Amino acid sequence: MQSDNLSDDVEANPDRVDLFYQQGKVACVMFTVLLLLSFLVIGIVTGLNFKNNSQENQTRGLLSDDITPIPFQYKGLCSDGWVLYKNTCYLIVNVYGTWELSKSLCHDHGAHLMVVNSEEELEFISRVVQKSPDYWIGLKRDKMGQWSWVNGDNYHSTPHFWDENKPAHWDTESCIYLKGSDTVHRKLMHDADCHSERYHICEQKLEKGTW
Repeated sequence: MQSDNLSDDVEANPDRVDLFYQQGKVACVMFTVLLLLSFLVIGIVTGLNFKNNSQENQTRGLLSDDITPIPFQYKGLCSDGWVLYKNTCYLIVNVYGTWELSKSLCHDHGAHLMVVNSEEELEFISRVVQKSPDYWIGLKRDKMGQWSWVNGDNYHSTPHFWDENKPAHWDTESCIYLKGSDTVHRKLMHDADCHSERYHICEQKLEKGTW
């Protein structure tokens, strides 16, 4: 009897049955679209992660191949590729990068961008690095116009080795690099746009008891 009643209901309300079928089709189409969108999003995210990881690995891989060779007598207690001066190891990295990227790469080595503490230190580094390239160091000017070293040293308590008419362009050039000079045999400090790309020098203090 129930089957007969259902058949009678279908015959009596054909529009209602069509509506059910249409709603079912719409639901199936929407489900299919959502499923395809999910696969698309997963594919895009996976592709972006792969690209980012590849770029990062490529940048990290450059470090082992683009480090200035160091004479044996300068290695001392430092790791391979680093150069020793007094109680500090330096890594000369011949990879172009912005100031922030260079800072990050030094941090990955447990170090920081070079801080110039004396004329003797600058003389030593100037003999080790290549003459023509420029090298980022760990000095930067903040939005208030105040200079600060990446390791927290007071700028006013350290010597300054600015080239002639430097620093300049206070509004656009806030990061410091060492540049070869035509007037003196050592490199001197220049300011530049932090987004420009240069080589860099990392610095790492030796722990007491190892020197």
